Amino acid sequence: MMDSRRPYPVTGYQLEVLDDELIIFHPAGMKVLHSNQSGTLIWQLCDGQRTVADIVALLRAAYPEADAEIETSVQDTLQIFTEHGAIQWQ
Repeated sequence: MMDSRRPYPVTGYQLEVLDDELIIFHPAGMKVLHSNQSGTLIWQLCDGQRTVADIVALLRAAYPEADAEIETSVQDTLQIFTEHGAIQWQ
């Protein structure tokens, strides 16, 4: 199923990458999220221009050996970001 939603970061969240771990934090909101390398890639692709389907396609092209897991991984990661208020949708 093609997902045409376009995720983008909520204003105020900052990104740090330390030892392949993504740390997304909102200083004013005192919120911190941790993720792995795939979460980092997904976060960086959330620019408000790319759809979820675009993000899945880019990751499938870059990591064909993980094709079967990519769509679920992207959806799960975006759900976590959404639940923690780190991304919005257009």
